[in-house]
Amino acid sequence: MLFEEHRWRADDASGRIVRSRYPGGNQPTDDSTYYPGELDGPIGPIAADPAALTAHIGATQPRFLGPTAVIRGLASLLGWRTPNQAARTAVLTVLRDTPGIAYHGPVTDRAGRTGIGLSATSDAIRFLLILNPTTGELLAYERAALTPPPGSDRTGPLVDDYHLFLVHTRANSSNS
Repeated sequence: MLFEEHRWRADDASGRIVRSRYPGGNQPTDDSTYYPGELDGPIGPIAADPAALTAHIGATQPRFLGPTAVIRGLASLLGWRTPNQAARTAVLTVLRDTPGIAYHGPVTDRAGRTGIGLSATSDAIRFLLILNPTTGELLAYERAALTPPPGSDRTGPLVDDYHLFLVHTRANSSNS
């Protein structure tokens, strides 16, 4: 299924998601409002200090999951927020300092944009971030099973979750 989402998040963990299914037809649009404290993750902007950012990641993903928790936690944080330059530096520092993170070099997302790919794998599931090489913004997140399920006629990886982030902006409210 294909969805388009518009997300808004305030520093108090309130927000809104407007989701549309494609193709449109008679499919309903979901419009969900979240009140202060209802959205997962830390309150406030993305931390600019690597230690604090690691704690923010730990608030969304359990650390015992290892490097996949870092990738998944960053996908969660960056999927809702646009980091400033100091926070982008912290993101790259945490990725660099996490054992088990693989660097893939240039990777093209489904919108045709080239970014840098970073991933972690556990139990034959790969979690991949594609970051803008200039701004550090999240371009895409992918979760893929690297081995086909038993009895499947598939021969390669099976992508079961893909998020493409086309626009990152800041607004004063979700009504703008």
